[in-house]
Amino acid sequence: MLSAAEIASCQPWALDFGGRAAWRVRIVAELVEINSLHLRGETRRAGADIQLQGALEAEDSITDETIVAGLRAFLQKAEDDLAALEQRRDELLVLLDTLNAAEATGGGR
Repeated sequence: MLSAAEIASCQPWALDFGGRAAWRVRIVAELVEINSLHLRGETRRAGADIQLQGALEAEDSITDETIVAGLRAFLQKAEDDLAALEQRRDELLVLLDTLNAAEATGGGR
């Protein structure tokens, strides 16, 4: 995965065609990975939500608060992980747009 420092160091306007193409490939590969992780995260979140709803709606009313708290924490973690992936995706899309803009205007060498 691209580090935050690598992303910050990318200067699309200073790159030649080959440099922009190499960056584009790296970004698209990472976006594919993020989309895969996002789908798995959605599954995790849905599973946690289903388990939590089942625990809250249990008719035996012997719902252990520790279990409910654990399920809520797991659901929150899944939602936080998804939000982080979405933020990362947005950062990469901005960089990809900048690379495309530099290419469209013939920026670089």
